[in-house]
Amino acid sequence: MLLSDFGIDERYFAHTCIDKEPEKLTEHLDLTLEYYKKIVESKNLNFVIDSLIKKIDSKNFELIKEMFINTIYLHDLGKKNPIFQKVKMKNSLFNSCEDEGDSKHSHIGALEFIAYYNNRFSKEIKNDVDFYRLNFILYNFSYHISKHHGKLDNMNEYPKDKKENKKKHNDFKSILKDIDDYITKDDFDFFILNKLLFSLVISSDYFATTAYMTDKTFDNFGIFQKEDKLLFESLYSDFIKSFGEPKGINKLRNEISKTAVEELSKNINKSIFYLEAPTGSGKTLTSISLASKLLNTNENLNKIFYIFPFNTLVEQTKKVFQNIFENNFDIGVINSVTPIKELNDDENEKEETNYDKSHLNRLFFNEQIIFTTHVKFFDILFGTTKDDNFPLWQLANSVIIIDEIQSYNNNLWWYMTQFFEKFASLLNMKIIIMSATLPKLDFFLEKKDNFISLIPDEKRDEIFGDRYFKDRVNIKYLDLDNKITFEKLFEVFKKENKKYKKVLFEFIKKDTARRFYQFLKEKKIKNLYELSGDDNKAFREYVIDKTKDEEIVIVATQVIEAGVDIDMDLGFKDISTLDSEEQFLGRINRSCQKSEINPTVYFFHMDDADKIYKDDNRLEFDLRTKEYQEILINKNFGKYYANVLTLIQDKGLKYEDGHLTNYGIFKKDVKDLNYKKIQENMRLIKSSQFTLYFPFQIEIAKYKKVNEFKNLDEIFLTDGKLDGQKVWDEFIVLNEIESFTKKEIKKSKINSLMQFFTFNIFKYYDGQRPHIGEEMYGYYFIENLDYITDEGKFDREKFNEDKNSRFI
Repeated sequence: MLLSDFGIDERYFAHTCIDKEPEKLTEHLDLTLEYYKKIVESKNLNFVIDSLIKKIDSKNFELIKEMFINTIYLHDLGKKNPIFQKVKMKNSLFNSCEDEGDSKHSHIGALEFIAYYNNRFSKEIKNDVDFYRLNFILYNFSYHISKHHGKLDNMNEYPKDKKENKKKHNDFKSILKDIDDYITKDDFDFFILNKLLFSLVISSDYFATTAYMTDKTFDNFGIFQKEDKLLFESLYSDFIKSFGEPKGINKLRNEISKTAVEELSKNINKSIFYLEAPTGSGKTLTSISLASKLLNTNENLNKIFYIFPFNTLVEQTKKVFQNIFENNFDIGVINSVTPIKELNDDENEKEETNYDKSHLNRLFFNEQIIFTTHVKFFDILFGTTKDDNFPLWQLANSVIIIDEIQSYNNNLWWYMTQFFEKFASLLNMKIIIMSATLPKLDFFLEKKDNFISLIPDEKRDEIFGDRYFKDRVNIKYLDLDNKITFEKLFEVFKKENKKYKKVLFEFIKKDTARRFYQFLKEKKIKNLYELSGDDNKAFREYVIDKTKDEEIVIVATQVIEAGVDIDMDLGFKDISTLDSEEQFLGRINRSCQKSEINPTVYFFHMDDADKIYKDDNRLEFDLRTKEYQEILINKNFGKYYANVLTLIQDKGLKYEDGHLTNYGIFKKDVKDLNYKKIQENMRLIKSSQFTLYFPFQIEIAKYKKVNEFKNLDEIFLTDGKLDGQKVWDEFIVLNEIESFTKKEIKKSKINSLMQFFTFNIFKYYDGQRPHIGEEMYGYYFIENLDYITDEGKFDREKFNEDKNSRFI
């Protein structure tokens, strides 16, 4: 295909830049196609794209593949618009054009793309079924041209019924009547093909545009080459050998890893693998061994993703990787609190170019090993913005390791499972799901053969029943049929405290934890600390570090469960969900080396969990029933999850609108390519919150092990303290920076410090918005430091009384 076929010639500009000649539209489109080819070659995407298209229509494969590529190549077709050239490009060749009309280009280009192929179909396609199917595919592909400067929305609203589009819209609607008979059998296939296409359109365009603006060529997408894979395997093997002959629990950990790798080898062509293993069994090291096996067995696999629910797990796992691999691989941490890694490969490059490269690297996940959060992972799979979709193609041909999947909103498990299975099989993603309490999510699927348990049932029973794990903690119950009092809890604590140095209390409500902490303070309990979501990160790390070698009593909320590396002797926990109880048990005798002191956990009932765990399907199955006490002791979580998953399925099969079940509505959204609705439904965290910023000071000498406090710039300090006011002042200054990429990189560094001064509250309480002042760049600056305690805690109760907010 020639650009001249569309009337594109050297007269048209694509971009302008102050210090260089305008970029011709022909140059930009050719460069966009070149970057598409680079991405496809680097990530081995050709077979992925081809197999996806063939699943939808193998008969017309060549034509659909041509349309797919030309959606990318011709994405800026609409820049021929004379008014765009005159107004946006300042192109003197079009000065004589009248100013009336639209200077935009995306939608105009989409309509011309449709017209071109519709004309070809009318001439070349004689079969009605093929004609309708191809028109349907064309219509959906053209949507990505229309949206490549915006975000995905709802295909049913494309094009919008403006007067100039109404006839085209209605004509096309008539073409699509009874289209169900002509399009793909599996709606997920078509959804994923379109998501991948949008990702490739915007990515190829972004790389090409940035190349023009910066005079740089981009070739490194963070890929494991063959020699990298071999080095990864070799370094990991050397690390394991350095421990010598395994003994005790290490022997059992080795057995778990060996079993998992053997099962993986038998099922190497499957897509999704369960790694269910107890707390303390070395799941991270086993996952590295599995990733190495996959990389070195499948030549198309070329990247590793680790997906975590908590930033603490990101930090812990990164440390493990650094210990094993040092600096031999590019590792990227992508979350809200980690600074963007600055690249400076060429000392002679302009500062702005380095910022552009660094920002681009972050946008596209251009490292070999990526650590990120489950929220970001879901944004990539289901998000609608350009930033959400830029790295989608990076997931293809990648090993994806998902930790603590039970922490995800269980109302999404059914839908999530279908998407995971489809994304994995269609994009050649190898997904490893690991947890000590692992729901077998293939329960929801008719065909379960793509999901493999890496620890077979008989081996699982043997491992979980081993004395190192089953007998690691002694479990006791404090009259769960009745609500306990602080006095009764204190009585048991005083009786047991003489035998144990490290004691942990967990409550499910912050205000209860705060009141019990005050209660123990009045009892003159020594070495007493409180941990909740109202602590800043420095204080949390400070307290956690104190658990390593001191006598200590901690009163906490759920913040001490998964992701917190503590090893306590005695625990007390208010009951909630069975997953949470097992996570709490994992904080007691974590090392499995304290059997001589009989580490113990007492479960009690104080607050009603349903007020905190709203709409959680697990609440019906708790420790007040003997059956679930037995499940917890014997670690037979499969039986527990069978009940939970059945309940989720029953809810999904309920009729909400009289015509469709909840699951039916979900399927319809996928079929209709209602991207906006899918994003809303698949959002993991739906609570709407304000972020408050308090400019207090932190005594950094007290927090020596906090990474962010090492080598701090003097501009942030006052008398040796990290000054929240100075951090805020620098943040405000950064927002005045004109260069977008420079601003984003500088902001990411400031954000790593701002996290120590920020706390969240709900936006609305009983429909009322709290009066907290004006928003500035996403934060609410609160001058009154009476709401911050001497330990740097947010006194939420006092704030709520003053501001009519909500205690969360």
